Amino acid sequence: MTVNQRPSREEYFNNPAFFETQLGLWIFKSGSHPFFTEKAGPRSVEFYSIHFVAYGKVRFEWDGRNVSLSAGDLFCLFPGSVYTYAKDCDQPSTMITWTAFMGELMPSILKHVDLCPEQPYRRNAFGESALAVIKEIQGLLRQPQQDHSLQLMSLGFQLIHSIDPNRNQRHPASSSASDWLESVPGYMKLYCTENLSVEELAAWAGVHRSHFTRAFTRRYGISPSRYMQQLIMEKATRLLSAEGTSITHTALSLGYSDLFTFSRAFTRYFGMTPSAFVKGHRSSSTARE
Repeated sequence: MTVNQRPSREEYFNNPAFFETQLGLWIFKSGSHPFFTEKAGPRSVEFYSIHFVAYGKVRFEWDGRNVSLSAGDLFCLFPGSVYTYAKDCDQPSTMITWTAFMGELMPSILKHVDLCPEQPYRRNAFGESALAVIKEIQGLLRQPQQDHSLQLMSLGFQLIHSIDPNRNQRHPASSSASDWLESVPGYMKLYCTENLSVEELAAWAGVHRSHFTRAFTRRYGISPSRYMQQLIMEKATRLLSAEGTSITHTALSLGYSDLFTFSRAFTRYFGMTPSAFVKGHRSSSTARE
């Protein structure tokens, strides 16, 4: 490189292992552009690309709207949105760096850090730790001949975690009803076999038990306890449908203390015993063969 030559745009793609693509979030590519000057777009993408303004200013436009962003700000390109971005100052040095992700969990994960298609940017959202993680990601992607799958998986989550680590301190946990109402079904799905009570669910959501029950029932058309039971019984049918899974193993996997308690709950819900369900499932499977 000559004395007057400036570093140019660099971008590195990931060749993910199969298990990476099955986890709902994986790094697609990462890059950086020191001395960024030219306009990018208009175009749309099929991935989720988080762009970090390391220094300088950038004018970001999406779906007919625009905003000027400075060092410490970031913006995200969402699939389907039409965007452009360009240098937005007279300073000779403007640098952006980015990491793009794919995966079905990305919309939910980005929403957790306050990024969505309607509001795809954040101000004062990152610091040196995020830039250090990106640098490490790019260092691994420069070595495609080596398997860095596990490291890249870890770094992908670290990068998103590094976005505005003090967010909860500036925005207290006095979340609106819509916030916890959107989150609680996923929490219930994860922990439906842990015998969570409505009181424990309400405490997790940070609201009173009676308010929790009323708001949840109004939003989803079913009571929290009934919804939890539905999740457990759906999981029961999946387990009982799997070859080699016994009824006793299913009962214990679902958090029941004994086979009798599980059988009684299953029969009350479906109108048939677990044994009858297994027999019927096997008969239908044999008939299809």
